[in-house]
Amino acid sequence: MRSVSLLALAALALASPAPADELKSGPDKKIGGSFQVTAYSGANKGKTLCYV
Repeated sequence: MRSVSLLALAALALASPAPADELKSGPDKKIGGSFQVTAYSGANKGKTLCYV
């Protein structure tokens, strides 16, 4: 009976998922400066916009 318990415990340990890395959201560093985009829809359609 003891060998069955050890076998079940070993199978459970192998079936558990490995710990994942910590989740992160977004970029690690900031991008430099502003950039220009053209709006293709909405109220500003056709205008060039500056995002910082």
